[in-house]
Amino acid sequence: MRKKLLLIINPRSGINKINDDLMDATAVFGAHGYDITIMHTSKTGDATDFAREHGSDYDIVVCRGGDGTFCEMMNGIMTLEKQPRIGYLPAGTTNEIANTLGLPARQSAKAAQLIVKEEALPYDLGIFNGRYFTYVASFGALTECSYATPQSLKNKIGRFAYFYEAAKEIKDIHSIPIRCVVDGEVFEDEFIFGAISNSYTVGKVIHLNQEKVCLNDGKFEVILAKNPGTVKGWAELAASVLKKDFDERYVKFVSGSHIELKTLDGSPLPWTLDGEYGGDDSEVVIDVHKHAFNMFRPPMLHEMESETVEK
Repeated sequence: MRKKLLLIINPRSGINKINDDLMDATAVFGAHGYDITIMHTSKTGDATDFAREHGSDYDIVVCRGGDGTFCEMMNGIMTLEKQPRIGYLPAGTTNEIANTLGLPARQSAKAAQLIVKEEALPYDLGIFNGRYFTYVASFGALTECSYATPQSLKNKIGRFAYFYEAAKEIKDIHSIPIRCVVDGEVFEDEFIFGAISNSYTVGKVIHLNQEKVCLNDGKFEVILAKNPGTVKGWAELAASVLKKDFDERYVKFVSGSHIELKTLDGSPLPWTLDGEYGGDDSEVVIDVHKHAFNMFRPPMLHEMESETVEK
């Protein structure tokens, strides 16, 4: 009996609107016994609607697009009582999820081969004031450039478009008085940046030690950065980021499953969720949904180590 696969495509994602290997990807799925239904998004929210309305009718739902499209799709998937397994053909500009999970980016045929060969393994999701996100919720310095960068510019020059926007934003960096509670531990200070992430990288700038980050342990990493205040301080902060060993004078780095954050002056914070604008909120509650869905992907470092120990 042939299996059913729903392929949700964002034709606007990535540097090239039309990818020549998409037909090769569908051929891979067809050769492995899948009947394929393709749905193209045309506006924000389509991926959520498609997944919510049709996802439970399929064995596998696959997203071809960027991280924002994948996040949209998962918000639809998580409403389903009967969840399909999930696949991803990364075709975005930065492809943070692909980089973290070792998925071929902008190579749909290779990504399709991975889907038909790998097992569907558990993966965590974050819940931001009731809305799901996949790999990061962030605020403060340089986060706005991720969603403010015009799509036309991203299509032309790829991820360098983000650096172009970031350069214009540096002069406007200012501290925000914030109280953050992570699993009961309180952090209160003036911060210029914050991220709650389930990824090995944040914005292609911050790289986390893979030995310290587990992507399906029911916890997300919390990064809160203060303004160093001096040229020397900025240099020390930058050096610690490059070494993946944060300077505790400037950066708080912890993990947790329940995070509450609010501005002490009541001012709204612009948030970014998986590279897209997430709204302005002065108070947020973030929870981690452990093993929220099963996704076709290579095993992560700790999973391979666990398997080796068991053998």
